[in-house]
Amino acid sequence: MALPSAPFDGWRDASETPDHPLSALDGAEVGQGVRLRVQIGSRIREDATPFRAFLDSDDLGETLAPVFGGLHHAGAAPAQNWLAVTEFAGTVPVTGGEVEVPEGIDIRSVEALADLVPPGGHLLMEYGSTHRRITARALLQDVPPVATPLGGMMFATGCGVAFTDLRTTTADGTRLLQGYRPLDTAHEAHRAPEMLAQLEWFMDHSAELDWDLQLKCRPLAEAAITVLRSRLGVLAAAFDVN
Repeated sequence: MALPSAPFDGWRDASETPDHPLSALDGAEVGQGVRLRVQIGSRIREDATPFRAFLDSDDLGETLAPVFGGLHHAGAAPAQNWLAVTEFAGTVPVTGGEVEVPEGIDIRSVEALADLVPPGGHLLMEYGSTHRRITARALLQDVPPVATPLGGMMFATGCGVAFTDLRTTTADGTRLLQGYRPLDTAHEAHRAPEMLAQLEWFMDHSAELDWDLQLKCRPLAEAAITVLRSRLGVLAAAFDVN
């Protein structure tokens, strides 16, 4: 996957195409007084639609470059519905200088993106940028994706019932983490034990990691374990026929 680089004559404001699913992303509030402003490009291969998003702040105005961009695809089958963020900027230019994207805006942006993924679809997020370097290091050291900063956000926003690391399969070398939204509660119940086992193994062996990765990843793993154990208890009760 590759995002068409500017200048690109096909960009238009998402507000001009209100029937497109990406129009729901336009104007999404991702911070106090901060919203996304989305532009949509012409469709490319396999009917995927390029998009890019700017930040629009009450205090600083609109960023002079996109904070992220990627591709959106919709299809009849659940698995044909996906959204890929192929570029992400941790620092963006504004009039008079540059600003760093706060963690809170990052999280809420991922949440807004995940909201566009229907049951059975998947969200793909790049992790080759400088902003995602902790996730990249953790994945290279075999940390379960859900215990990385990026995977943890995807899990928290509902697109993390399972993960696939695509770092060796994209044609252009883009590092992507693919997170799946469960098709239904049965799908969720089927996948949760495997993820829980991976996390419990990780907690028993994480002392081998670099110290800074332990500080970042162990709390995320502990939080995911708590959620999964609670979820499994609820699901077990729901499917109990006795």
